[in-house]
Amino acid sequence: MIPMGDFSLIPSAIVFGLVLVGLIGGATVIRRRSRRSGRLVGGATNPAPAIGGAPLRESLPDLVKRANIQLVQMDDAIRAGDDEAQFARAEFGEQSALEFEAALATARQRASEAFALKQRLDDAVPDTEQQQRDWSKRILALSDSALALVTAQTRALGERRRLESTAPQEIRRVRTAIDAARAQLPDARATLETLSARYRPTALTAVVDNPDSAEELFDRADSALAAAESDLANSAITPIARSVQQADAAVREGRARLDAIARARDSLATAEATRMSALDAARTRLAEATHLRARVEDADAVARIVAGQSQLEQLIGRITSESTPGDPIADIDALDAASAALDATLAVARSAQQRLDSARHALVGATAIARSHIGTADDAIGSGRGRVGPDARTRLAAARRELELAEQESDPVAALDGARRAATLATDADALARYDLRGAHE
Repeated sequence: MIPMGDFSLIPSAIVFGLVLVGLIGGATVIRRRSRRSGRLVGGATNPAPAIGGAPLRESLPDLVKRANIQLVQMDDAIRAGDDEAQFARAEFGEQSALEFEAALATARQRASEAFALKQRLDDAVPDTEQQQRDWSKRILALSDSALALVTAQTRALGERRRLESTAPQEIRRVRTAIDAARAQLPDARATLETLSARYRPTALTAVVDNPDSAEELFDRADSALAAAESDLANSAITPIARSVQQADAAVREGRARLDAIARARDSLATAEATRMSALDAARTRLAEATHLRARVEDADAVARIVAGQSQLEQLIGRITSESTPGDPIADIDALDAASAALDATLAVARSAQQRLDSARHALVGATAIARSHIGTADDAIGSGRGRVGPDARTRLAAARRELELAEQESDPVAALDGARRAATLATDADALARYDLRGAHE
């Protein structure tokens, strides 16, 4: 029998069970609605929602639809391009249509491949979903590139028509530009003459012919513009945009050459100030070399320092002795090169001297250690007398000889090596002597 107090739990259990059933039923309804909402009109299914911001994968029907639309647009553009090429030939002559026709030929090749892929998609042979996707993407890429080719040529043709329609205004604009550019020639020649008097010819090599070449360009622009004006006067429909463009390009190139003279003037003025700093830096380098040379013990290093100093001193003397600034840009380059060479020599000399100084400092301790080990080994051999064999005595004699040579050595690096060998030999002698003593005792 169930105790009376337990019947109070039955209503709570019933309520809990009803709530649980309701939750399960609600979840089922939500899932069914989600499936129904995932269907497009016509039976296609939407792609699953993106998770964590990942991009949605385009459905195959949408991809095929886009490819078909682009295929039609490409074909229409090529057909329209054929007409535009014919118009270009009639308006601007056979030569003007060649570039357009070359672009059309490339576009037709890509269109042919795209239509072939479309045929494979539509034939009776079943294709996998991946094949359909790959071929549709390829159709899109081919159509886009062919369309871009034709569109670029069509726009260029439109721009040329615009120029032809505004030809009289363009002629006047370029004529004004030529006159303004010619007006700059006297100042440019005067500037170049002033620079030639102040600097060496090597400093002006890049711009010395600029006024003459600029004038030739202005003459060429005049000729092209005159031809355009003559054609326009003879026939209002004669294409003249190319002549106007050639004239405009010649004027701009000529003005750029005149501007280069002004830039050269400014660059040389800046280089003059920079050269003074370079000379000061070179003199400082010479002083450092002189100071190091007095400390360096290696004769070869000293000779290399002297040679580097001599080269830099001669260069400084030549630069400072000139009555004109010469070629400050070339002088800076030469000073930098000579200073860099001397720097490299000084670095090697410093390294060698530091090695000597370090060895000399370490030699004091190494000599003391060698003497201590020799004394220890000598005591061991002396205390054993006849019980110590020849091996220990030979090592001790070699240690004394190495230490004596080290103390007589003028090269601190070699002396340090000798003192260390002496300490090692003395240690070996002490160990052998103690071994002999232990054997004799046993």
